[in-house]
Amino acid sequence: MSSPAIGRVDRRKARTRAALIAAGQRILADRGTTEVAVQDITDEAGVGLGSFYNHFTTKSELFEAAVFDLLDAFAAGIDAARADVQDPAELVAIGIRLTCRLAATRPAVARVLVLTGPEFLVADRGLAPLASRDLQQGLASGRFTLARPALALAVVGGSVLAFLQMRLTADGSGSVTDADADLLAATLLTTLGLPAAEAAEIAHRPLPVLDPPPGPTPQGEPS
Repeated sequence: MSSPAIGRVDRRKARTRAALIAAGQRILADRGTTEVAVQDITDEAGVGLGSFYNHFTTKSELFEAAVFDLLDAFAAGIDAARADVQDPAELVAIGIRLTCRLAATRPAVARVLVLTGPEFLVADRGLAPLASRDLQQGLASGRFTLARPALALAVVGGSVLAFLQMRLTADGSGSVTDADADLLAATLLTTLGLPAAEAAEIAHRPLPVLDPPPGPTPQGEPS
């Protein structure tokens, strides 16, 4: 059994790591780049410079952890919110609609996703495994007819990333909206093989609520 002193050290290490990851998330969301010094990251986290190398070897390792923590949390939230949904088509529609709404509900998460999206569309963590599972269930059940899961993921994932980019950079003239997100979901369901009328009905059903919403945590010094 660990002594109380060891337990306190472990908790402090965990808090420091969490502070560094949260700092990486905020830097990605606010600055849109990973081209920062390690000192910038530790200053943002409120920890000493040496603490960084107790947890990460490189900045790339830190930023990868920062992105995956965000996307893992968002994917888990989507999964929990639609736990009672059985139809693969509705599962896919909910995932599309909630992710497209990130630009309005959690713009920091949306900016991170757009910044890193193409790489993480093929990752084995985050949103990609969830989307792949839903699409494969739709193919296996006969709900979808687009035969190749990888192509289906490219169509859905690429469209959602493009939508987020458009919404984040819109200047107010002709900007895309939540209604457009639902229309995109219907369009993608049709592309996957559903009849247009059924796709439209599914894409306009009431949405479940994500609770709590994911996002970079506020700056705070670990105790």
